[in-house]
Amino acid sequence: MTTPNPYEKIVFPNGCRLLFVPILGVESMATAVMVGVGSRYETTKINGISHFLEHMVFKGTQMYPTTDDVNFIERLGGLQNAYTDIDVTCYHNKVLGEDWQAGLEINKELALHPRLEEKYVDKERDVIIEEMKKYEDEPAAKVGETFHQMLYPNTRLGMKIIGEEQSLRDSNAQTLQTYHDTWYQPERMVIILAGKIDDAVKAKAKQVVDAWFGTLQPKKTGDMEQVTDDQKTPNVVFVTKKDAKQAHMNVGLRIFNRSSEDRFAWNVFNLLFGVSFTSRLFKEIREKKGLCYTIRSSSDTFDDVGYWSIYAGVATDKVGEATAGIMKELQKVKQEGVTEEEVIIAIKRLKTMLAFRAEDPEFATEWYGRQELYHLPMLSLTEYMKRIEMVTKDDINMLIKKYFVTETLNLAVVWNRPEDKSLVELLNI
Repeated sequence: MTTPNPYEKIVFPNGCRLLFVPILGVESMATAVMVGVGSRYETTKINGISHFLEHMVFKGTQMYPTTDDVNFIERLGGLQNAYTDIDVTCYHNKVLGEDWQAGLEINKELALHPRLEEKYVDKERDVIIEEMKKYEDEPAAKVGETFHQMLYPNTRLGMKIIGEEQSLRDSNAQTLQTYHDTWYQPERMVIILAGKIDDAVKAKAKQVVDAWFGTLQPKKTGDMEQVTDDQKTPNVVFVTKKDAKQAHMNVGLRIFNRSSEDRFAWNVFNLLFGVSFTSRLFKEIREKKGLCYTIRSSSDTFDDVGYWSIYAGVATDKVGEATAGIMKELQKVKQEGVTEEEVIIAIKRLKTMLAFRAEDPEFATEWYGRQELYHLPMLSLTEYMKRIEMVTKDDINMLIKKYFVTETLNLAVVWNRPEDKSLVELLNI
């Protein structure tokens, strides 16, 4: 677990932030550079460029000019990776504590000094298009993407992280460089070190981060497009894939934004209702009715809006029955609420899950880094657990009545059949 002072924060004059998260008893160090930019900061013309850029930086940087040079972390025995999300891009790795500076330096290079050479653009574009096809061939991924898009049509939030093929083909090295110059600004950057940290590491890290990031000159960036929820009737969207052997469905509704105080009680509810073997959905839809192999619920929240959804993979001819079964469970919990026993068990499960993850420095970079990047009140794991322990069944039952609204129900289906709009009649809680 973390020390009594679980993190230390330093803000440099240009807005760049540095977090230290010491973890007792570990020999490893996770380093990360998070940048507050992703697909919702793009336009349709350059959709996918955040992800494209994240790929391209691994082709070489000023200090490490080739892919082989960039991959030196693996030769140290470390793990190096990056990801692009809707509103964050993250360069991260995990190394032995003694190699922390090398780990941080390569993340600095990837974030600040990519070469972005034209000779690699076409090749990497083709790689991403193959990645795009891979997701198209995975119905479980496709239905999640479809569900997200149907909630936020004609908005930047609703665009694909991976982009569209045409927007990728229209991008070149100059497009990538312009995007990098525009959005990779110091006030949008959070640098995190988590793991084996002592005073000597802190002193050296402050020095190098100040030299590497603290001297960056900030430039004004544009504002993020704000999204509002105004859905008035339930909605159904279908994707027909003739070779699909199974129907994949996401059904869900609109909830709160990521800073809402409702998130604590909702996390407990989500766990008891739709996560793992003891959840209501698993017991009722899989075990009792035998309608699916996989069923689970989860939330996605953003600065302005959010949603909660249930995924299930079912036999194609059982979609109607599965939808009706899920609606019945939603109706039941809305009418009868949750039980004291369910809440107690869910809180203990959630605390246990977090306790396990707290021992992983990479989890710590995500936990603290995202809170800082999103300008949320910083909660340590201990503080978060205290908030969870305060959740009561009455808190959860109140939220269920607040957010279980028929008008905001949505269903996305990926299967081998044409549209069946009659399914919308089943969406009722």
